Amino acid sequence: MTTQIRTLAPGDLEWMISMHGLIYAREFNFNAEFEAGIAKKAARIRESDDPFNCIWIKQVDGQRAGSIAVSKLDDGAAFINFVLVLDEYRGRGIAMELMQHLIVHVRGAGINTIRLETYTCLEHARVLYKNLGFSIASSEKDCVRFGLTLTQEYWELRLDQ
Repeated sequence: MTTQIRTLAPGDLEWMISMHGLIYAREFNFNAEFEAGIAKKAARIRESDDPFNCIWIKQVDGQRAGSIAVSKLDDGAAFINFVLVLDEYRGRGIAMELMQHLIVHVRGAGINTIRLETYTCLEHARVLYKNLGFSIASSEKDCVRFGLTLTQEYWELRLDQ
């Protein structure tokens, strides 16, 4: 089995957006608003002039298996987006590998804070973030997004502690 984490190649951006839309609709009942938001965020990261901002694809035996992205916030912190692993590749540590790849990238840039946004319904993701040392910085109950009423959470990891 050959695996790699690589930057975007032609067709990857559309694949990542589509997979987010399909998987989140199937697993969490998110509506098309979610996929549209992913498309807008992905375009901003892709078009950014900041070399820190990256989108990576995890490949297994030449097939796309997952994705992750990072961008720099106005306050200098790093922000994680697009953490996704396809069903058939789950349980292999791919999400952890993608997160660790991103953390190395952030450390290499001298950034000490990483943030992300999630929802309480994303239970597996929340376990991953907790296992990596992230903690909830804030939350908002009864947030209406993607056709649902959700509890939105912002998590943070301090690398200088």
